[in-house]
Amino acid sequence: MTYRTRIGILIAFIALFLVTAPLVVLYTAGYRWNEKKVRLEKVGLIFLRSRPSYAEIYLDGVLRSERTPARLRSLLPSTYDVKVTKKGYTSWEKNLPVGSALTTFAESVVLWKQSAPQKLAADETLSQSEQVELDRAKPLVFAANNETLRSDGFEIWFVDKNGDHETITRLSDEIRAVLPYADNSWAIYETDTAIHSIERDGRDVRNDITLATGDDLSGLALSSDGKYLCYRAGAAIWRRQFQ
Repeated sequence: MTYRTRIGILIAFIALFLVTAPLVVLYTAGYRWNEKKVRLEKVGLIFLRSRPSYAEIYLDGVLRSERTPARLRSLLPSTYDVKVTKKGYTSWEKNLPVGSALTTFAESVVLWKQSAPQKLAADETLSQSEQVELDRAKPLVFAANNETLRSDGFEIWFVDKNGDHETITRLSDEIRAVLPYADNSWAIYETDTAIHSIERDGRDVRNDITLATGDDLSGLALSSDGKYLCYRAGAAIWRRQFQ
């Protein structure tokens, strides 16, 4: 190998280093090329936690390898359609924004078990706490975790300890009872003909799930472990499993 050839190879390696080194540094620092915006941008991530866990995650319709709880890393700043699913449960879906060098959290994802309500047998009874909750004198008010879930019969809102209101939903049907669920991240509400759960997260559209339907519904009660919902339909008492 001649001296001129060795010098040429050395120069080529130096040029390659000068080109690739900044790219490696930028990649390590979290920068990626955004083809839509035609520029480098620092990536962000989405953190997801669901109840129950180990649920599948779809990002813009594509199944990810991660399962909840999960961090979806290296996401360019944009809005992503995120869907969380698990066999035998309702799905959860929301458009979530991701900012540069920021983490977007969705830690109150609840997937509701797809199970038919069961009528309590003649020899079955509710626990004392369930019976007291079902027979509440003020079914449109429930205090938990330093907050109060309230309804005026057509709107539902949370009130914090400072008196600040956060409206969750407005309905044309009259609301008969409300209950907070999952550390106040969801609200369960009852009308004359249906029981729903609605999430508190107001980003994009709130997920609203029908838990039960019937005639002349009244009263709501949760089991102490949070796995069952009890309610009346006429004179009968029904139980709906969550988990």
